[in-house]
Amino acid sequence: MTHGIIEILIPRPNTATVTKLGNDSTGSIGGSPFKTINGAISAINSVAATGITILVYPGVYDETVVMPPGNSLRGIDPLTVTIRKQNVTASTTLLTMGENTRVEDLNLMLTSTNHVSLIGVAFPGTTSQTAKLRSTTIIVDNSTASAAGTSNVYGIHSFGTGNPDGSISAVKAVNTIVKSTGLGNKRALLVNTNAHTIHCRDINLIVTRVSGAGSYIGAEVNQAGAQLDLFLAFVQGVTADISQIAGTLTLGSTNLQNSNANNLGFTALLQPSTIIWADQGRLPNNTTHFYRPGTAPVSTTEVFIRLSQKAIIKSLSVRSLTGPGTSITDTWTVRKNGVNTPLTLSMTGTQTSGINNNVSVTFQAGDSLSLAVTTGGNTNTTDSVIQIDIF
Repeated sequence: MTHGIIEILIPRPNTATVTKLGNDSTGSIGGSPFKTINGAISAINSVAATGITILVYPGVYDETVVMPPGNSLRGIDPLTVTIRKQNVTASTTLLTMGENTRVEDLNLMLTSTNHVSLIGVAFPGTTSQTAKLRSTTIIVDNSTASAAGTSNVYGIHSFGTGNPDGSISAVKAVNTIVKSTGLGNKRALLVNTNAHTIHCRDINLIVTRVSGAGSYIGAEVNQAGAQLDLFLAFVQGVTADISQIAGTLTLGSTNLQNSNANNLGFTALLQPSTIIWADQGRLPNNTTHFYRPGTAPVSTTEVFIRLSQKAIIKSLSVRSLTGPGTSITDTWTVRKNGVNTPLTLSMTGTQTSGINNNVSVTFQAGDSLSLAVTTGGNTNTTDSVIQIDIF
């Protein structure tokens, strides 16, 4: 009598099966299983095959993966299939997306006890347009390294040249967690190097810090001409949740855990809440006054608005019927708890409108918001209307 489980090998055309009991020497596409993911990839690369699904059965696979163009990689279940590299001692990228590839239903884990460059998933070339990462958890962790060391640690790094339209999301239903310590740049998602676009939705981006004075940011774009779109996202950083150093960062239905945009601007897809101040008449000369919410003359007494929850104040906009006049400059300043912030805007001469989209200020629950204007000389500014956005 035969006991146990007997597997009947059924041909699986266009499928490279990977199991822990497989054999890379006897494995074949559509036939016997491979033991490693790279065994299957080697077979695919040897004949430049496309249209192959690498189907991975439960287990932990200790290897790095570079996806062959035109193929897919799928775990049989995201709870039981893990690709990992532990305690690496050299700079390592765990998964590199290939052109026209799809990766889904996996756990990805990359760890180190040293300060080396770590990348969970890389999007090079035009893969932000042609490749898709789905239903995956990414953990990149060197939190046990020394607090005095320096390393760059990224969950997802997009640095290619792809420019997809809005219908193509390179990353969807993905949890990315970066745990680190020490100095250097720590990012759950970083977009840089080339002008390109990457769309992400249903994504969690979390960066935690054990110790150290590095830069710990959930999502950052810092390349001119680059664009990062986050829709239905949760973002949490230590230094800041998001940072738009250069390029464009657009948020839609996104929760910033700490309401911190690194004191920089960003774009909100949905119309944010606003506060409007207006003064009917001519501003006083050569002095500092304060606006009152709604429509009322400016006052020498500072008037505060108390915020009931944490928020980001951004996009200071000013319009007036007439400008300050020749050689005269008027400056509007958002104030936090009675102190000037970097969110300011100046108009000079005949200028009657302006907007500052490049600065943001974080307010905590209970903080007070006010607006000051400092006029220069014999100003002619009349009928001024000021608006800010609250995210």
